[in-house]
Formats: sequence, structure tokens, C-alpha cells
Amino acid sequence: MKKLWDHLASAKLAIVLFFVLAVISILGTIIPQGQPEAFYLQKYGTALGKIILLLQINDAYYSWWYISTLFLFLANLIACSIKRLPFTLKLYKRNPLEVNPQNLPNKVEISLNIDFPRLVSFIQDRLAFKKGKEFSNEGALFYKQINKYAFFSVYFVHFSLVVIIIGALIASLFGYRGNMNILEGESSNIVQPFRKKEPIYLDFSVKLNQFILETYPNGMPKEYISNVTFVEGNKTSNAIIKVNQPAKYKDITFYQATYNVIPEFKIKYSLNGETGEAILSPFKPFSIKNRYSVALQDYGQAHGFIYLRVWIIDEETAETREGLIISGFPPLEANFSDKKLSLEFIDVGKIYYMTGLQVKKDPGKWVVYLGFILMMFGLFLVYYYDPQTYWIYVAKEENSLKVILGAYAKRERQSIRVKLEELAEKIKKEVLA
Repeated sequence: MKKLWDHLASAKLAIVLFFVLAVISILGTIIPQGQPEAFYLQKYGTALGKIILLLQINDAYYSWWYISTLFLFLANLIACSIKRLPFTLKLYKRNPLEVNPQNLPNKVEISLNIDFPRLVSFIQDRLAFKKGKEFSNEGALFYKQINKYAFFSVYFVHFSLVVIIIGALIASLFGYRGNMNILEGESSNIVQPFRKKEPIYLDFSVKLNQFILETYPNGMPKEYISNVTFVEGNKTSNAIIKVNQPAKYKDITFYQATYNVIPEFKIKYSLNGETGEAILSPFKPFSIKNRYSVALQDYGQAHGFIYLRVWIIDEETAETREGLIISGFPPLEANFSDKKLSLEFIDVGKIYYMTGLQVKKDPGKWVVYLGFILMMFGLFLVYYYDPQTYWIYVAKEENSLKVILGAYAKRERQSIRVKLEELAEKIKKEVLA
């Protein structure tokens, strides 16, 4: 058990865990997050794509190994603090008089030709040193402690890290990230989480009033903007969502992530010589004579031609046909048992925009913010409040007083001797004035 405790409280483990968290953060930045599984298999290849999905790197900050590493890092941090606490308490409780006055740390010596009572009065009244010990040779040891409680300032930093990790764990365990797709003019309250198949239903809806696409002269997208309204009962709130300019509602943040263009197509059909026109869209098939249903499976553009992959079913006989309708080409012929159906591309009708929003709920963010505030305060204590102890030993000699100055500093060990020399000069200058 002791060996396990020593491993858990080791600094080496802390370094390894910190490295693992850094790697996860880098992967979460480099690899796009929250994309469909097919995206990773296509972009990174089947082998690497499967590894990304298996390790949940596609949602790195909510993955099982990120959460496990955070838990282990939290345990390591607490164990390190507990293990170090007795040593810190020992430093805090150390008696400043348990020193050899003839061999003080960072020793500086001077001689003064003044009265002993006068020097003692100066050390106690002007320099605010406490009298600690008197010696048989008519000598005395004085001391002063500065920032004694700063021995514990590092624990303030450790505590802030604990708070930050707890906030991250709250976000990972109780928060979510997902996608929301909304067609222009429509509303939705459905969020599809990155890692779960079951959708999340918000207690309010988001309506896409207008989608604005700004392009460069060469046609490349410059900026895409969603004008939305959050609707909750009779309460509404308007917002503009841009790339790098999210909107927030009820502690849920909406980011502009993607967009899609959804066109309608005008189709001319002929059924045994009887012609007509219909509108075909990805959302709704059209019916001919209440018998033949035509649905759009896929569409696109290649070599300047628009193609539509359609699926046709005879509702009475359950016969099905598939084929391509291509702009500028002869009509698609579909022969059924007693009917001849042809479908011809006429034009692109109305174009709809679909916005792709990334939705994030982070219930631990305020805990994380608090942790960073505590960390800044803790670092301020660590770097600006250094525990220091000063000693002045005064001993009578035949015709003078020997003064030995010493000091200990936890961190400012390089500059402490300079401070002692300055203190010695101050004593000589002011006492002999």
C-alpha cells in the first residue's frame, strides 16, 4: 500500500499525466471535432480513422481516457499535497532560535564602537527585531520572520488546480457538445451529440430567420451568418451567430460551424403521353396520379451538368426503379408493367440554406473560471511573498561590539546576502550617526 501511495504521489506521475493531457489537447486542436464517422474514415484512411473513433479523439475533451486522466491527475495532485504537507508544517513550525549564532546562514559581520543598550534599542525599535536569547558572554540573539504563512502559498496553487480539474470533470461528465441543423425559415430543438446516438431535446427552439452567405469575387465563402431567434413559450430572443462570434442562451453556446445549400428542382414528367411538372426536393418526394412516388436520393454537379439520383416506386405493385436525371440529357425512362414514365430536368427552383450550428453546454465553466482566479492569486503569493528569517547576533568584545547578521530565504537565496549587506550598512550609518 505504501508503494502504491508513493507512486500516486510521485512527481514523475504528475509529469506523465500532464504530458498526456497536453497530447490530448493537441489532438483535439489538430483533428476536427464532432464530425460524422464517415468524415474521419475518408480524411484519415480506414485504419487511422478507426483508431480516432475508437479512442474518441473525434470528441477528445469528452473521451473516456481524457476523463480518466483528469481523475488520476486530480488524485495525484491531492496525494502530492498531502505527502508534502508534513515537511511544510515542519518549516512553518521551525524555531528560529535553534541556530548557532556564530555560524548563521549567509553570514555578514561588522564591528561597532557603541554602547550595547543603544544597539539593542535600535535593533528592537527601529528594525522591529524580536529578542530571542541572551548568552552568558553578554551577547544576545534577535530575529525577525517575514511572510511566514507564505510556506503554504504553493497549496493555494494546488487547490486552484484541483478546482480547475473539478470544473473540467463537471463539463465532461454533465455537459455535451453536438450539432444542430436548421433549414432557413424552420425551427428546431434537436441536438445530435457527438458521441451519443440519442438526440438531446432542448426546452426551447431555435428558428433560423435568415442565412447570409458572403463570398469573395472568386466565389469562395468569406463569411456565413445565421440570424436566429430563440423561442421559449411566449418569450423570444434574437441573436446573430457568426464564425468566431457565438451566441448564448440559457448557459448553452451556439457556434456557427457549417452551412449547406439545399435546392429544389423543377421536373417535367410524362406518363403514357400525359405530361406535367413537379417540384422535387431532398425533403419531400412528389407523387404522380397518386400512384408513382419519386424521391431524391442524391444530387450534385459534375463537368457543368446537374445530376439527380432518384428512386421511383409504384405504390400499387411495389415495383421500384432507380436512375439518373441529368440536365441537358434525354429524359430518364422508367418502364413499369403497364405504364411508361419519363422524367426530365427543367431547372433549379428555390434554393434554401441550412445552417450547421455546433452546440455546447459547459456547466463547469464557472468552476474553471474560479480556479484560474485562485491560481493567479496563488501565483502572486508564491512569487511576491517569500518566507524569510533574519537574525542579528550581538556579542561584546573588549573595545567594541561584534554584530553577526544572517538570513534564510526559501526562494530568493541569491539576493538575500545583498539584503544583509544593505542591512549592515544601514545599522552602521544610522547607529553611528
